[in-house]
Amino acid sequence: MAFSVSPSAYADDMGGLWPVKDSAVVSAHEAGLDGSGVKVGMYDMQVVSDYPGLSDAKVKYQVGSFVDTDGEPAKCMLDDGDLQATVMSSDSGLYYSHGTAMLMWLVGNGKGWDGSQGVPGLVPKADVMFVTAGRGTVLMSAEDCQNLARQQVGPDLMSMVDWGARVINMSNNGYMEAKSYEGMLDALRHGVIIVSGRSNDKETDAVVNGSSTDAMTGDPRSWDSFPGVIRNNEVGPDGNIAGISDVADANVNILSPGDQVLMSTYDKSRDMSVDTGGTSTGSAVLSGYLALAVQKWPDATGNQILQSLVRNTKGNGSGEAKLDPGHKRGYGQVDVARLLTVDPTQYPDVNPILEAQVTAAARLSDDRAKWYAQDCSKNPDGIGDVLDDSLPVPCQAGEVGREYERQKAAWKKVEQCRSDGGSDCMRYSATNTADETDGKTVLPDTGDGKDGVKSSGVPLWVWFAAGGMGIVVVVGGIVLAVVLSKRSKKGRSRHGGPASGRGPLPPVNPYSPQVPGTGNGMVPPPAAGQYAPQQQAPYPSAFPQQTPYPAVPYPVPPQQAAQPPVTPGNTQNPYTNNNRNNR
Repeated sequence: MAFSVSPSAYADDMGGLWPVKDSAVVSAHEAGLDGSGVKVGMYDMQVVSDYPGLSDAKVKYQVGSFVDTDGEPAKCMLDDGDLQATVMSSDSGLYYSHGTAMLMWLVGNGKGWDGSQGVPGLVPKADVMFVTAGRGTVLMSAEDCQNLARQQVGPDLMSMVDWGARVINMSNNGYMEAKSYEGMLDALRHGVIIVSGRSNDKETDAVVNGSSTDAMTGDPRSWDSFPGVIRNNEVGPDGNIAGISDVADANVNILSPGDQVLMSTYDKSRDMSVDTGGTSTGSAVLSGYLALAVQKWPDATGNQILQSLVRNTKGNGSGEAKLDPGHKRGYGQVDVARLLTVDPTQYPDVNPILEAQVTAAARLSDDRAKWYAQDCSKNPDGIGDVLDDSLPVPCQAGEVGREYERQKAAWKKVEQCRSDGGSDCMRYSATNTADETDGKTVLPDTGDGKDGVKSSGVPLWVWFAAGGMGIVVVVGGIVLAVVLSKRSKKGRSRHGGPASGRGPLPPVNPYSPQVPGTGNGMVPPPAAGQYAPQQQAPYPSAFPQQTPYPAVPYPVPPQQAAQPPVTPGNTQNPYTNNNRNNR
């Protein structure tokens, strides 16, 4: 886009709504694409339920999963009662929250307080399951809950997958306990797209914010960098990365609009202004674009839409995924016009981000080469030592590598079917056979993927794990991986081909309870800390994680009196907080 005025002036002229006023989005809305029939999950902080911009949104709110110090289900007890799914401005004095801001980019109606301009949603007719895991701009951690309850994101992800979510927005970061891996794996198996983002800072410490300086390997210790997850960085109208997060980070795989957008100025103010929205906003905007693509291409799987996303970024006319060698821009900036005009069903049902990360990790000479080939029966304690300043990677990360192998083997079967002149060959794809293999490894008769099928234009990964992991793995007397029983068949349907005659796909059960300790593969959480949402946040906030990385709260606005501590060097506006939780 060529600007006759400065990008900031352009953003102001657009009222900070340039991500929604993109010509391709306007055309899509005029053509009837509005998110109807698409289910989107969102994991964030308490929404201000009486915010005018959400008055007609179709949102199902529920409190997220928490566990006590024994790993048993619990509620997060706060000084004013248990954490609730939503909050009223009249009761709390809050007019905005991180969750409210994220939700309005999806299903907002364009109304603000007192008749002012708000944000019109990208998919206003979409159905949303909103899981509340914090309030204001803070994710609840054991430090925040009086009963020391901590988040457990795995069950919440599985609930959203069971409900039928095609896209899940997580505009925050958080530490992944081994016990929560099954939730992420459940989403990967069923082709559910997860969108997150990097911290709003220039840090590149892998343990602190899941970054990488040399290769896009992903990092399973945090959900924003978990393999297969979209990790965005925000850009402005000119396509340049926002100054607060303009740093080389090889784990960033896409760029999305988030800078110079309309946002609230402070959670206790009714006002909005054009400012940096942070990677949180980038995540929400990208989730909206992807939800439009899901509606536009109902026969495409989530993996196929991801293939289109990374192959058809702005300025890339090759049709192949090309990573930025400078480790800043990932595959490039999302091109919503091409996302809605290039048919994704021509691409493999293989998550291209997962493939790139697993193959890149395997080529390295350090511990990352072992991450996705682990076997809990052989190294139950994972890789790494919590005492050497590097959080261990749980042995369950080996399931990530096996899931990639499953997807690749399944696509080989689809191609063979097509080569043989078969019909409805997509029934063999990874997404459509997910529940046949939930919790299992790739079996010999389905192909082990060693033949080198190049599914997404990225280097092939040569599987080097010794042998296959059994269907049941017992570690320390605890069953970690089993042939999982079916959950209720809610909301799932086949993708990538005719759906007639096939019912919804059944779900998977989570790993059995684990207690931190030697030999069980569960990593003791680091000292409590919170990750702030990665969005523009004029309020101080930290999106706490289950058991976290060091806290990195949102910057505190000068006008506020009592604010959470500000990490040295964190000078961005609170919505654009440097915290992991702060997308």
